[in-house]
Amino acid sequence: MHSQFDSFEMLSAVLVASCSFQALAGAAGTEKYEWAGIFPTPENYYMWTAQKVKGKYADPTMKLAVLPVTESTESQLDKIKSEGTHAMEKTCTNVAAGSTIVPKKDVCFTLQFDNDMWQSLFKVDAQNAQHLAFFAQHFPTEFEATAHYLKDDHGDDIEPKAELPHKEEATTKAATTHDDDKPWGAAIGASVLVNLVTLIGVIFLVPAFRKLAVDYANELNSIIGGFAGGALLSCAFFLLLFEATHLVATGWSEEVDVLWRWGTMILAGYLLPGLVDNATSLLVGSRTQDSSAAAEGADGDAQKVAADTGSGVTRARLIAGVLIGDFFHNLCDGIFMGAAFKGCGSSFGWGVALGTILHELPQEISDYVILTGPGVGFSPIIALVTNFASGLSVILGAVCILASDIDDSTTGLLLAFGGGVYLQIAATECMPRAFSDKISAKIRIAATGAFIIGAILIGLVLLDHEHCVPSTTSADGTVKPAGGHH
Repeated sequence: MHSQFDSFEMLSAVLVASCSFQALAGAAGTEKYEWAGIFPTPENYYMWTAQKVKGKYADPTMKLAVLPVTESTESQLDKIKSEGTHAMEKTCTNVAAGSTIVPKKDVCFTLQFDNDMWQSLFKVDAQNAQHLAFFAQHFPTEFEATAHYLKDDHGDDIEPKAELPHKEEATTKAATTHDDDKPWGAAIGASVLVNLVTLIGVIFLVPAFRKLAVDYANELNSIIGGFAGGALLSCAFFLLLFEATHLVATGWSEEVDVLWRWGTMILAGYLLPGLVDNATSLLVGSRTQDSSAAAEGADGDAQKVAADTGSGVTRARLIAGVLIGDFFHNLCDGIFMGAAFKGCGSSFGWGVALGTILHELPQEISDYVILTGPGVGFSPIIALVTNFASGLSVILGAVCILASDIDDSTTGLLLAFGGGVYLQIAATECMPRAFSDKISAKIRIAATGAFIIGAILIGLVLLDHEHCVPSTTSADGTVKPAGGHH
């Protein structure tokens, strides 16, 4: 019978599809500045910070105008837009890192970033201004790696009371520009590779493999289970769960708010398969009915049971468990992989893809055996074609996640949920095969070795894996690393 996980994924796919993914702001106006913000500045001095991101500044210099204003409100910022534009049109004064900026009207500064240092600091003299408006050539978040762009003399982050462009303007622009930054090629390519695994059953058309599978079924099942378990647990611990903590943290400031959401999504991914399997058993009958039927056959009515097993309701249950269950299984795999590529980059995405491929191998072998076995009776060609068709949903899942503008915290929750699912598959489905009582001690040792090999394959990804820094989307639709103030 097919894994309880397949029934669960039908529910999980519906839950994921029902989430409301918010569009991130992104637009650039026709003014001489990309961004403007207005701040209350009751302290005497503030610090403007620019940092290297991935080893370099977003731009070697940046034009900046700092205007004293009477209040820090949205209406005030709208009122002085023309003054900010006029100041940015002036010949700008070069300001080296470590220098002081004195806010003035009709004055433009060119911040000169120190390329020999990982960050450049500029002191802002606010002694004569209770409120300041900044007009910048670039979004200040482009220069954030670990620290917020504006801090007071106590080191606290100072957030703007209003910004330009406004959110409604930014959202319109984001809808037409943000898709350019999405890893469509890598995510779809990985999804195609996962779907090709559904054709693994073709190896059983070779007589030698077919004989090997029949004569050493338990041994192969144990070793493959250990291998898949190692790959999945490594993927869950090294990649999905660890990186999810950073992404989830972008949505909430309190540690307890981050922790309970992260933990709940992991437990949901792990626990719900069993709950859904129980519900399915109540609706269509438990697995023990098939075991009882087998016992009845052993008592002398084998021919009748064999006929019943390959017909009617039981045959429909087997087909639905494999094909419909696999459809939602692969849909969720596509969602997890798409979120990995989109939220954490290429190396992380391929690591998750590798874990997905490795755990698909034993599952698709099992699917082929069920479809061609006496319970269903499909020919090898029909089994391969139908299994391949149901697996196409992995591409659909990746497309759905890439086409949605989801924020970092939602991506983190999806990765945590996927980590919980992988824990469930590894611990409940794979590892019991590796330590089954039906196999010898030598085979269990071999299965342990296969577990280590599977874990190492995912671990090798870490050699080229950069830490997944949470990102922000600016008003020009560009994804940029977020600062530590999150």
